[in-house]
Amino acid sequence: MQLQEVKQVLSQPSINWLAIFLPISLVIAYLPGLRNEIFLFFTSCLGMVVVAYWLGNATEQLAEKVGCTWGGMMNAAFSNLPELIFGLIAVVKGLGPLAKAAWTGAIISNMLVAVGAAIMVGGYRFGTVTFPLDRAKDAAAGLMIAAVAILMPSVYAHAVDFSSESVSAADVIKNVSVWLSVFLLMAYGGSIVYTLARFRYSESALQAKNLVGAFVHSEPAPQAKNLAGVFVPEEDVEMSWGVPLSIGVLAASSLLMAFLSNFVADCVDSVTAGLGWTEMFVGAIVIGIIGNVGAIMSAVMVAYKNKLDLSFEIGMNAASQVALLVIPTLIIASSVVGKPVDFLFSPPQIAALIGSVLIMTQISQDGRCNWLNGLQMLIFFGVISVLFFYDPT
Repeated sequence: MQLQEVKQVLSQPSINWLAIFLPISLVIAYLPGLRNEIFLFFTSCLGMVVVAYWLGNATEQLAEKVGCTWGGMMNAAFSNLPELIFGLIAVVKGLGPLAKAAWTGAIISNMLVAVGAAIMVGGYRFGTVTFPLDRAKDAAAGLMIAAVAILMPSVYAHAVDFSSESVSAADVIKNVSVWLSVFLLMAYGGSIVYTLARFRYSESALQAKNLVGAFVHSEPAPQAKNLAGVFVPEEDVEMSWGVPLSIGVLAASSLLMAFLSNFVADCVDSVTAGLGWTEMFVGAIVIGIIGNVGAIMSAVMVAYKNKLDLSFEIGMNAASQVALLVIPTLIIASSVVGKPVDFLFSPPQIAALIGSVLIMTQISQDGRCNWLNGLQMLIFFGVISVLFFYDPT
């Protein structure tokens, strides 16, 4: 990548401009006399937006260099680093409810906001639009499995009599959660194997330049060779990162994400007390949206170019990875670090997750949709936001 290309990108309006909030957050956090936790919360959240975007770009660029098969595995490992890092820090700090709220927000924002906004934009420009029905069904099935797995411990807790002194409700739910996590990881592993096997020998996979193109078997999306490419006009020179630069950006972004996640976790109590926001609203809506800004923007931009199939891939794959990979991994990790988090979600979270999966399944059942369907999904997200803002728990 040439210096002139870097200057050209930085001179254009870009999400990279939010990088100014990174040093601001560090100054507020560490300079004596300047620490204001509400200001630190907002600057850290804005910094997390651009760092999450960098993580996504670095993952895509690195996957492009190693080919489709290894790229698919790398994407599975690194594409949800923002959720993994924030969730792990919240778990270590004993903020289990905040972590679970963030997981809920990551799933519903990918399904309702990323896909909903993309459908609305694509449908408004091109009328009735289509997307790959088989991939939508596979992703919806995986999300339904995760939603039911989240619901089952809550039903189990109410159905089983824990009045006996020999039975500990917390221990039973913890063990159930770990076993459910193992099965969800198995479901995710199966979906990865199936996806890699499906496009490995297909004609589209041979033509695809990166993971995104390989996953969309109908067309390799030649005008958007990675998620970063959708933000650059087609006539601009494509920027290609080398492997050392991609690894360096991935490592530096992961470190920055850890710092910012730590700041946000530390400031949650001050934000809830000072602004009157509930912890559920902060985790599910604020942090959930922040971690997925890159995916949301990518989905909308490619839908604007009449590539709704790619928009569905971005939103549905991200939601599936959170439900089947991120949450089970962190459930198991929480037991390892001695601060177990279980699958016992609150009724509003369960209602939001199951409702989101149902509306997604309903809209995607025939592979066709229009802008009204996208608007309905965004309205449902607004309903969930109000529910979480006034969450009584």
